Amino acid sequence: MNQSSVSLVKPGGKLESATNVEKREDVINEEQLLPNTTIVTHCIYRNDTETLKRCFEDPTSPYKDQMNELLNQRDDDGKSPLDVAAILERTDIVKMLIQFGADVNIFTSKGYSCLHYAALWGRLEVLQILVENGGNLYQRNIHGETPRDAALRYNQTESATYLELAEEKGKLQSEITKALAQIHEMDKSLAGRITRDEKNIVINTCKGKQEWLNNISTEVALDVKMQCLELTETVQPVLAKLSDPSPDKHDKQ
Repeated sequence: MNQSSVSLVKPGGKLESATNVEKREDVINEEQLLPNTTIVTHCIYRNDTETLKRCFEDPTSPYKDQMNELLNQRDDDGKSPLDVAAILERTDIVKMLIQFGADVNIFTSKGYSCLHYAALWGRLEVLQILVENGGNLYQRNIHGETPRDAALRYNQTESATYLELAEEKGKLQSEITKALAQIHEMDKSLAGRITRDEKNIVINTCKGKQEWLNNISTEVALDVKMQCLELTETVQPVLAKLSDPSPDKHDKQ
């Protein structure tokens, strides 16, 4: 293999030419890009946030008009710039790419997203950034694995633990949102099915769980799971009344 080439290998392997990449001089033009890179991936390999930012923002940059197209463009290995940045743990560049519009939820032909790569390489800080910016925790690759499953397969325990917590927090948030939506959006014809007190039970319970979630200090997924269970047990009997079939008028006669 040509030693000047830049490629990534499987977790546990080494990054080819990583030292050469870091030592190259800082002058960047079309002739001096690293082999098989765009200006975006070139900056990622070099961890050059300044040049990348300038390419996005400086109207005199020769790359300015290409940047939006290059943001999600895949390399010869099928990886997006975010995939590469996640693997190399370029946290500042990950933030920058997202800021300028990179899609955190695109995935390869084999179903791998940038969350999968961050998870199986154990890039915890990158994972946190991706999740906070709407990364899909449930995208499955060709092996049927979510990012958490991939982390477990590669024994990335810390990443798997974080992702499990994130999944449970997401479930709790979803249950809160759905319960409140059912109450606030119920048809007038359904309003008589629950009392004012029952309506307030749902609203206040959701409010309490939301406050707990917003100020969460636990790092234990089971704690969040228990909160979700408590929420469901409290509000479901009330919400069930709204989904019951309406009484048949003939039955009343």
